[in-house]
Amino acid sequence: MNILALPGISQKTEKWANTLLAELAVEKSTMTVQRYLHWDCGDDQCLKFAVEVERLRGIAVDLLVAKSLGTMIGLAACEAKLIIPRRAVLIGTPVSGFKENGMNLRQMADIGIPCLYIQQQDDIVGSAAALEREIAGLVGVVLVKIPGDNHQYKDIKLLARHMRRWLA
Repeated sequence: MNILALPGISQKTEKWANTLLAELAVEKSTMTVQRYLHWDCGDDQCLKFAVEVERLRGIAVDLLVAKSLGTMIGLAACEAKLIIPRRAVLIGTPVSGFKENGMNLRQMADIGIPCLYIQQQDDIVGSAAALEREIAGLVGVVLVKIPGDNHQYKDIKLLARHMRRWLA
């Protein structure tokens, strides 16, 4: 299984993604964590969203694991058919960011990709309730609500446990 992780905007989430994939421990898999170009310039303002989406072109992905900004990049890449994962785990989906950028949170399910959303109850960029309203009625979508409000998703064991259950 080819697993691609798309971290959040901060370079700190690169280590977070590697730790999560190690905890997930999927046998017979190739795990890749995307490294964003803007991390090399040292400023989030260097982010070129379209470039990061295009960099995914042709990558073989069975499972997409994305956090925050990564959920937006992943959705855009799937919508453009640059990647076609069989399943997606979307953690800390920035509901407000999707709305601000005119992106459709329903798109993953609309193109037939089963999704597990893991969202903090009171996430500062979109509560679990706000996300639930956006994805209500979608087929192939599961929402897991976890405690929290800081958008950091530091309980790696909890995340991996929910992911393993959903993947089983």
